[in-house]
Amino acid sequence: MTDDNDEYKFVQITPPPKDPINTKDLVPISALPIWAQKSFGTTKHLNTIQTKVFPQAFQSKRNLLISAPTGAGKTNIALLTILSEVQHHIKPDSPTQDMSTKQFKIIYIAPLKALASEIVGKF
Repeated sequence: MTDDNDEYKFVQITPPPKDPINTKDLVPISALPIWAQKSFGTTKHLNTIQTKVFPQAFQSKRNLLISAPTGAGKTNIALLTILSEVQHHIKPDSPTQDMSTKQFKIIYIAPLKALASEIVGKF
């Protein structure tokens, strides 16, 4: 219970400024094959966490466990792993880079229908 005579003090603690992100340290989307770049829309670079795991997510067949806060870019990391699998089934000699989707399946499980729809939309 408060009294009208009580005083409240407002204190705002501002976080320290973030170091500016140097885009030269980030993986550019142009580093992906042309067919894969389309999945990232107008994005020019992977973010910091995506850049850190890029070699494992896109250039290897290693298993990953990513734990990061909401909005950190986990969905695009999942997209990188999907594109990594797709690249193993593309016929590079084909002018249209055909692939047989009967050779493999990818199952993407998301906690929200909207998130699953977002991934489907990127393809």
